[in-house]
Amino acid sequence: MLAGKNKQFLMIDNKPLIIHTLAVFVSDHCCKEIILVTNHQEHEQMKELIKAYDFAAAITLVNGGAERQDSVYAGLQTIQHTQLPVFIHDGARPFVKHENLHKLAEVVRDNGAALLAVPVTDTIKRKNEGYLQTLERRLLWAAQTPQGFDYPLILDAHEQARIEKYDGTDDASLVERLGKKVEVVEGSYDNIKLTTPEDLTKAEAYAGGNQTGKAEDQAMFRIGQGFDVHQLAEGRKCIIGGVEIPHEKGLIGHSDADVLLHAIADACLGAIGGGDIGKHFPDTDPEFKDADSGQLLKHVWNVVKEQGYDLGNLDCTVIAEVPKMAPYIDDIRETIARLLATEQSRINVKATTTEKLGFPGRKEGIAAQAVVLLQNSQQS
Repeated sequence: MLAGKNKQFLMIDNKPLIIHTLAVFVSDHCCKEIILVTNHQEHEQMKELIKAYDFAAAITLVNGGAERQDSVYAGLQTIQHTQLPVFIHDGARPFVKHENLHKLAEVVRDNGAALLAVPVTDTIKRKNEGYLQTLERRLLWAAQTPQGFDYPLILDAHEQARIEKYDGTDDASLVERLGKKVEVVEGSYDNIKLTTPEDLTKAEAYAGGNQTGKAEDQAMFRIGQGFDVHQLAEGRKCIIGGVEIPHEKGLIGHSDADVLLHAIADACLGAIGGGDIGKHFPDTDPEFKDADSGQLLKHVWNVVKEQGYDLGNLDCTVIAEVPKMAPYIDDIRETIARLLATEQSRINVKATTTEKLGFPGRKEGIAAQAVVLLQNSQQS
């Protein structure tokens, strides 16, 4: 990099490189543990840096070893959540996207080992004793990180390599030599690794364009729609749009079952192609038991902002026979506006019944739908 210092401390869009990379994982609710392996001589400097950006509570610092492989092994020995897929990621790749992380995790759960990679676009030649051979491009992939593994598998691969004094080119190569299959998950060409001074110019453009390249390459507007349903039952609070409404019954769900905020979150995720709230906050995860849906929506909105979008407007409908919603509409609009950090004039909330038809008409449950318009913040 010819920087005269560790490139992790180089500034990109007024933030150190490593902070950009860490922010991707800190903001991902699916990520349960972050271990940052550092040069022992820079331990205190890195500690102060992550403290300055309020990351200290989320990150464990570990001193690395003489080589990259030694450092990864040191990190592996520190992991607490050994039942989850383990990602090994380069600090110099700050633009990996949540959607690719989630795809990678799914494949690791099913297959034990996988890595992000992109198809090679250049013609690749192999030179051997002065002769060139053209390789079949459709078979070639450029490996990226994260590379993901079942914990016992990657730990065993590293321990075998240490015993046999084998130095691999990446962590996947250590698993490959055990005869295990490593799956390829197609990533993004945006997931660049900063290696040369020229890469800094690219990184500034990516960071300035919210990790999607130049702002003009982003869509000016994006539209998403969300729909959710929850059952009414005794013994539960009735929370709709972040407002507790007095009623003899409340909504059943893994979280607080706020049907309206769930629909809004799904609409926002749909607009950016980010899946749905079940993908980000699975109902199998005890962490989200009785979770405040307002906090979940704030997380989703942070993801939207990271993608470079602001709110154009939001239109919502609550479909319920009971409770009567009219007295609470203004409070709900105010709450949603606060969660999305926007003006209340951009939020519209309506309520309707189904004329006593269907499950809402029978007072068995409540449904909500939402439509959101997002506007490119770089072009607004």
